[in-house]
Amino acid sequence: MKIVVLFAAAAVLSGCAVEQYRPVVDNHVSQGSYEADLADCQQLAAQRPAAASVAGGAVFGAVLGGLLAAAIGLRGDDVGRVAAWGAANGGINGAAYGVAEQRDIVARCMAARGYDVIAD
Repeated sequence: MKIVVLFAAAAVLSGCAVEQYRPVVDNHVSQGSYEADLADCQQLAAQRPAAASVAGGAVFGAVLGGLLAAAIGLRGDDVGRVAAWGAANGGINGAAYGVAEQRDIVARCMAARGYDVIAD
C-alpha cells in the first residue's frame, strides 16, 4: 500500500512541475510577451508527461530488484520486498528524470524564441 501511495504522489508532483518552472532569462522583452511565450513553452513540455518516466522507472526498478534479490539467494517475501524497494527507487528516479526533461524542453523553447536563458 505504501508503494501505491508513493507512486501516486510522484506522478502528481511530476505533473505539476512543468507549470511551475520559470527559467531565468536575460532579455529586453515585455512582460506580456514573456508570459505568453512561457505559457506556450510550458504547454509544449506538458506533451511529454513526466508520469510516464515514473512508471517506466518503477517497472525497471522492480524487475532489477527482483532479479538481484533472486541472484543473491533471497526467497519468497524477501524478493518481493527488494522488488518493492527497487520499484520505489526507480519511480522516484524516473520522476526526477521526467521533470528535468520537461524543464529542459521549456528552456530550449524559450531560447528558440530569442530569450537568453541564464539559469535553469
